[in-house]
Amino acid sequence: MQKKKFLSTFLSALFFAGSLCAQGLAGFAYGDVAAPAGNEWESPQQLSLNKEQPKAWFFNFATVENARKVLPDASEYYQSLDGTWRFNWVPNPAERPADFYKTDFDDTKWDNVEVPMNWNVYGIQKDGSQKYGPPIYVNQPVIFKHQVAVGDWKKGVMREPAPHHTTYKHRNEVGSYRRTFTIPEEWKGREIYINFDGVDSFFYLWINGQYVGFSKNSRNLAAFNITKYLAKKGENIVAVEVYRNSDASFLEAQDMFRLPGIFRTVSLTATAPVQLRDLRVRTDLDENYCNGTANVEIDVRNLSKKDVKDYTVEAALYANKLFSDENEFVAGSTTSANVATTAAGATSTSKMAIAVKAPNKWSGEAPYRYTLVVQLKNKKGKVV
Repeated sequence: MQKKKFLSTFLSALFFAGSLCAQGLAGFAYGDVAAPAGNEWESPQQLSLNKEQPKAWFFNFATVENARKVLPDASEYYQSLDGTWRFNWVPNPAERPADFYKTDFDDTKWDNVEVPMNWNVYGIQKDGSQKYGPPIYVNQPVIFKHQVAVGDWKKGVMREPAPHHTTYKHRNEVGSYRRTFTIPEEWKGREIYINFDGVDSFFYLWINGQYVGFSKNSRNLAAFNITKYLAKKGENIVAVEVYRNSDASFLEAQDMFRLPGIFRTVSLTATAPVQLRDLRVRTDLDENYCNGTANVEIDVRNLSKKDVKDYTVEAALYANKLFSDENEFVAGSTTSANVATTAAGATSTSKMAIAVKAPNKWSGEAPYRYTLVVQLKNKKGKVV
């Protein structure tokens, strides 16, 4: 039990960190595609296009002091896109504005909505009418017509249900979103990502009229490297087309309301071309459950155009005060490791171990946490 509790201590912390990966999970595809095929939301073998591989949840900061504040709002390389978006809703895919992603599309007659939101709830009017379709509650079954049979998913989500079903008229609602954003000047030369923390249940993404990709899996981060799609100066346009139902809905049928939309934060983040790609922390206690070790694995990805060598990663541990994000340096916890020569487009892994004397052990009554700050340094010793 004590070992498990110490493990939670480290995994509860957030980490400081600083083209596309061709290998990874099945269903993650990468490459330049001019336009969607239009059936990706009914193709179970296709999970995403140009979406980043999953990773630990951490952010990049310019200074150690800001990294110790943990939350992304303290980062110079984070910009929230929450707030007002233009929005259009239709009950069926055939009625959607198919060319809404184009830069010259006129969205002035669209509604202004606040993102994040669930459009079924957001559209409830003072008189009780439902501007953007009805919230639908069911206990476990999917909300579109189907049969409990092997291979039934192959028949898709657009089959005609009984006339008394809510989805008879609202077969598969589609929400179209648009807004503009500007990249900070100080982000010049960095890799820019757009991050969707939660979109139910499927979406296509365009930047400045160019098709970027798509994503399923509504409860996990969907991040896209959009650097090459951005305007060199001025405003950029992001367009997102969200489908209420997809083949992913078969796996997201629970005892709950089915509420589509961009329902969690949308943000931009920036990293150096040579970046901390992922972090893994595994902890253990000695046989007396007294002293501990944090074993850290750090993936470094090289998105520059040339091989890099003589880079190092440096890690330090900070103990958080109980029930607080305030933290203090743990004496003797700083350690470093060399990064192997990493070819352009490749990723390398560095490992290190941090010894911790008498660590605070997490429990439900005393949930102590630690914050791990990792710095990636080039051969000149400069943090990137």
